[in-house]
Amino acid sequence: MGLIRKSLSRMAARMNSRGFTLLEVMVAVSIFAITALTLLNAQQSQITTDSRLKTKTYAHWVALNYLEELKLNASFPEVGQTTSKAELAGQQWVISSKVQPTPTANVRMLTVSVSPQPDDTKSALSDTPPEPVTVLTGFLSRPAPVSTQRES
Repeated sequence: MGLIRKSLSRMAARMNSRGFTLLEVMVAVSIFAITALTLLNAQQSQITTDSRLKTKTYAHWVALNYLEELKLNASFPEVGQTTSKAELAGQQWVISSKVQPTPTANVRMLTVSVSPQPDDTKSALSDTPPEPVTVLTGFLSRPAPVSTQRES
């Protein structure tokens, strides 16, 4: 009888040490699921941030290009507001510029706001202009007059 008891207790010990209980498996799967969801959420947040930074960078380049074009054209803008469009990186952009006088008569302050061109379906529903992605302030001086006389 002692031999049977020993073999039964060994068999029971082996069965208990063979695997995990259902409760242990459920806890492990729950921990894995929570960890996976947290990592997925962090990755989605990073993708959204990257996309926003890309749009903001392109909009800033559009504003810088606009200011440089004004400098290269040697134009001295009139005080007021204007709106124009540009294309960069396969996307249409709306440029709103506000020209203000400064205490110095030969210098103007320009505030350039750039926003992506809204889709036709979205713009039909809303009359308000899109929120600017970037706002850049710059100063332009009156171009020096070009001399027509040649020096000998």
